[in-house]
Amino acid sequence: MALYVVERDLSSVPPERLLLDQRRIASACIELKAQGKRIRYISSVVVPADARAVDLFGAESAEVVDEAHSTAQVPYSRIVEILDLTPSFVHRGTSRSRRSLQRTRGTAVDAEAIHPMTSSSELARWLADGRRLFTECLEILENSERLQTRSQTLESENEMLREEVARLRQRVDVLEADRSDMVAAFNDLAGHVTQVVDHILQKSEEGENGK
Repeated sequence: MALYVVERDLSSVPPERLLLDQRRIASACIELKAQGKRIRYISSVVVPADARAVDLFGAESAEVVDEAHSTAQVPYSRIVEILDLTPSFVHRGTSRSRRSLQRTRGTAVDAEAIHPMTSSSELARWLADGRRLFTECLEILENSERLQTRSQTLESENEMLREEVARLRQRVDVLEADRSDMVAAFNDLAGHVTQVVDHILQKSEEGENGK
């Protein structure tokens, strides 16, 4: 049999409904197996942070897994075939083989069914924590987007300021050049005026001496 992972959305599923769905799926697997179809409900895990359940099945095809969920009237997001790459050298105390699950006998369902690993109160707490973490993650993402937008705005403003500073520097350079030209012209004018004054004074002195 191949291995299949079934993903289910738990965002709107209460804990008691989750446990009921598990029992329905386990019962559906027993019914299908009685009809000669090969399917085995191996295990289930819950991802509280994502409000998502992941169920592991062994089955002859994905269609049989889908039929089990249709019979149990349990919705799912998708069915994906997977490969078991657990190395053979891993000690049994570290990784229990799937065959050991066949030897486990439940009190309410067949060996092919899984047993709830936690109580309704614990599942409720996990789901509540998961929703809280999910909400916090959304807030962090929203804050990150706002900060990114603000950062881009500030970067645009900084770029405009840099361009304005460059234009002002260019204007200062032009004014410095104009100032240098004006100083040079003033010096030339002052020198010319000095020469004229000196010439006038010289003529005046010569006139006085001639008398």
